[in-house]
Amino acid sequence: MTLELDPEGRVLRSVGSGVGGLSGFFVGESLPDRFPESAFVLHQTVLQAYETGSAAVRIATELAGAPWLGMEVNRAGDGRLHARLLDLRPFLGGEAELEARLAEAEARSAAKSRFLASLAHELRTPLNAILGFADAMKEEVLGPLPARYRGYPDLIHESGELLLELISDVLDMSRMEAERFELHPEIFDVREAARAVIRLMRGQIDRAGVKFSTPSLRERIEVRADRRALKQIALNLLSNALKATPAGGRIALSISVRGQDLVLSVSDTGRGIPAADLARLGQPFEQSGDREQRYAGSGLGLSIVKALAGLHGGDMTIRSRWCEGTSVEVRLPVILTEATQPELELEGPDEVSFG
Repeated sequence: MTLELDPEGRVLRSVGSGVGGLSGFFVGESLPDRFPESAFVLHQTVLQAYETGSAAVRIATELAGAPWLGMEVNRAGDGRLHARLLDLRPFLGGEAELEARLAEAEARSAAKSRFLASLAHELRTPLNAILGFADAMKEEVLGPLPARYRGYPDLIHESGELLLELISDVLDMSRMEAERFELHPEIFDVREAARAVIRLMRGQIDRAGVKFSTPSLRERIEVRADRRALKQIALNLLSNALKATPAGGRIALSISVRGQDLVLSVSDTGRGIPAADLARLGQPFEQSGDREQRYAGSGLGLSIVKALAGLHGGDMTIRSRWCEGTSVEVRLPVILTEATQPELELEGPDEVSFG
């Protein structure tokens, strides 16, 4: 269908049959009045065509047969405008199908994340009871255990702690995927959070028999961040480093400031990561190392670190060389005060960055 318009967008003449069930126009009818849903863009399109010579627009309609129409407008030599209306259904069919499939996939992903979050939450209650009973047995609250059973409470407790850690990781990851994980930013001194993390990890580090270097922070470093998330980032990185580092090795925690970025780094002298595995790490359930190392974790630690960094507007970088150790650096744009501290970095590593 072709229309002849005046500079105000009123129809002077209508030629051709209807488009997508749309009947013809009568003389004097205004296009913005005929399509109120697209009145503003139609008015702007007519003005643009009159001033520049041509313009095009996609029009939303209330027609069941043609919810979208296209219109090309060109200016003639006498100042009148010639508009051609097109039915866009043949062009938008694939796009609509793709959008429908994408919406369905997102709905399924959200349902899966909600299910995992609900399941993880329900599992924690009985698991905490199991851990409590194991502690009671280990302390022989109800009397001494037979000699052959005395090692079992420790095994039950150790297995329960691993399962509880996995459940917590799945719960956090599912919340993030479902976009239900909310940050609670507050202003605090990074040194306080670092000391809390070191206190929590000190026992595990000592039992593992590794040397541990901690940052020497003399000046107050104020940040605006989620305190719990920041601690979880450090705990996950230290836990990963412990799993990768044999007795006698070294682990170092470094905290530095670059402009408005807080940079938290954990390095180890463990087995390192093969270059082929670097690109996979940071994705849920992806792991590196031998079978023993894979069984020691869930493969969610780094993906949670990456997600928490992203929620703060930061990123994560992994540097590693096989048999030479690994360094994981997290950058968070959360600094409120200026400070400078030395950085920790391995020489000549393979590197991969995650935004």
